[in-house]
Amino acid sequence: TNTPNKHSPIESHSFPSSTIPDKMKMVAVQTNTPNKHSASFRTKSIELFDRVLRRDGGLLVLLTLLAMPLLFSQLFLSTDDSNRVLTETTADRPMMNVADVNSHINMTALLERDPVDNIRSYDLDDLLRVIPYYDHAMALLIYDPIDDRFFAYYSTNHRWKRGCEELIVSIRMIVYILRRLFPQRFTPTSPEFAMVISAGDVPGVRETSCVKKKDYPCSPMDLPPILHFGHVFQLPLFPSMIAMPSSKHLKCFNYWTRFGSVCEEFQPIRPGNPHGFVFGANVDLAWEFLIPQVIWRGEDHQVFQSIVSKLIPRGVTGSDAMDVLRDHVDELIPQYKGVVYTADAEREARETKSGKLPWANMKFSNHAKDSKLYLQFRQAGIPVTREYMDNKDLAKFRYQIDLGGGNSAGTLEKLAMPGALFHHTTATKEYYFNRMKPYEHYIPVAPDLNDLWKKYIWAESESPDRAKTISEEGTKLAASFGTPEGFEDIFEEYMRKPLLRVMEAYEPSVYKPWRTIVNEHIEGSTMKPIVRCTASGPYDCQNIVGKKFFQELRVDEDIIEEEQY
Repeated sequence: TNTPNKHSPIESHSFPSSTIPDKMKMVAVQTNTPNKHSASFRTKSIELFDRVLRRDGGLLVLLTLLAMPLLFSQLFLSTDDSNRVLTETTADRPMMNVADVNSHINMTALLERDPVDNIRSYDLDDLLRVIPYYDHAMALLIYDPIDDRFFAYYSTNHRWKRGCEELIVSIRMIVYILRRLFPQRFTPTSPEFAMVISAGDVPGVRETSCVKKKDYPCSPMDLPPILHFGHVFQLPLFPSMIAMPSSKHLKCFNYWTRFGSVCEEFQPIRPGNPHGFVFGANVDLAWEFLIPQVIWRGEDHQVFQSIVSKLIPRGVTGSDAMDVLRDHVDELIPQYKGVVYTADAEREARETKSGKLPWANMKFSNHAKDSKLYLQFRQAGIPVTREYMDNKDLAKFRYQIDLGGGNSAGTLEKLAMPGALFHHTTATKEYYFNRMKPYEHYIPVAPDLNDLWKKYIWAESESPDRAKTISEEGTKLAASFGTPEGFEDIFEEYMRKPLLRVMEAYEPSVYKPWRTIVNEHIEGSTMKPIVRCTASGPYDCQNIVGKKFFQELRVDEDIIEEEQY
């Protein structure tokens, strides 16, 4: 059920021509259509020609009259064709696919396009068109004025994977924010309201060839807004997708809605607030005394072991095993590439006996439980793990890098620290990344980390003063989240504005009840209500379905499923 049909709109969809912007229209003009203006003019020309011949037969007049039908015929044809282009009906227009759009749309404008400022009007039928583009972690959120409650619907054609819990948490918080921000919109006398939301570190869309190749856009330009709580794609693969705060930050937006004050997580760390931002001034850490290493800690989830086991031949150990890894380092994903860089840096420090610390200190804080391969890696001389570090420990280092990974500090938390941030450019971004500027708030690092060593040398040896200034500006940006004035502006831009625009764009159903529209939806799946929320208080929601429903949709995520795409 997860394999897109060859006729699926995911792989080879056609845009409804009525929604194609004027600049993107391609019109196939037919020139063989009979032209009534041309025929009428030719008849009149023949009659006039006959009268002139009877009268004087002037050669000049004859030649002129012979030329005029051709000139005016072409003129009328051209004018008529132009009118036909301007007045063509929807049925006459050719359909467009993604390849057509990619060939004609202004890609620069698409990259700079703010999805919040380009929300189009939509209805419930439009929202149902989003379902085939997703594989998991997407829900239809509907407010029913009759019950005065919110309902979240989930497609039975979607999988339920680890991380879908983020979706439920986001639903529970966003309905409360909606109710508190717009009380007059959600009353028993209000019309219904509906929107699509999704959640996760990466949008749970189907991994089609368009998504893999990043051949954007991968969805129609007129697809309704999708509020994604988590990381969204850097490129406009889905132009209507709007970046919203992940559940970790969303609770601070929820807190602001409820109390009108900033949550403790965005305020400086202090006694009684161990989870706040670690600013250098609060923990007495100055730039000059920070440890000059690139630091990262995160959790391992068996991926590194499985990758390494495929690269190291059986029986190869010690330095020989490390040599194999170095030869294949570009085949590793960034977190595991960082581990190899660290092992190399430690080896070099031992061999040179210079007394200098290894430049890299990127390791997992622990290994996957019950891994039969872990001991083999240690025997092969690959130091996969190191001690766990909390944010106060990480803040002692001069260079942070945001490689992600379980239980690792986030980008905003690392910006707050007294060291400089090597910001790892990836295929996704968070809601506030538009406020971060390269070489102003952070030092950019390539997706494959191949320039990490050069950037380290630049910051540590060539431009240390510039690196320090970048660190200070990054700290100021992070600090703005912790002040009432700063967070009020952040709340307006990333919460109130997108929610208001989405609400204003929704057109309630007139001819059918919303439940009928949802129940009649047949796209190879059934929409099931999974959560209902009164939203009179924080987290005021109840599950509608039991564990059995989710167990039937759950998949074994330890198996790499590639054939479905």
